[in-house]
Amino acid sequence: MSLNKNVLAVAVLAFLLAVGCSSDVAKQLTSDPRLQATVMDAIASNGGLASQMTDRLIASDSTRALLVDRLMTNASGVQGVMTAVAKSASMIDGVVGLAVQDSAMKNHLIALMKGIQITGRPK
Repeated sequence: MSLNKNVLAVAVLAFLLAVGCSSDVAKQLTSDPRLQATVMDAIASNGGLASQMTDRLIASDSTRALLVDRLMTNASGVQGVMTAVAKSASMIDGVVGLAVQDSAMKNHLIALMKGIQITGRPK
């Protein structure tokens, strides 16, 4: 068994033992920082679990907003999003389509495009 699988197995065992000692799993999880760390470490170290958790967070309006807010305050996260958008013509089209709905942003985009047309780079 690899190290990640061992860590995951220990985390799951710790979680199950904690659950066995408490009738209210949610209460136990929200009140025990060590259990929180164990569960979150298990999720973060397992791509499948992390993907499932991300899907659950994205599915709800309130947690989606929280997730986006946290992502946009993280420099590496923002850079990753901008890089992904910059590499996709359809994403650029979507962002520009949303941006031009605001007249001030539309004027800003027109000025940028004129600068690119004249100088070969944005103003």
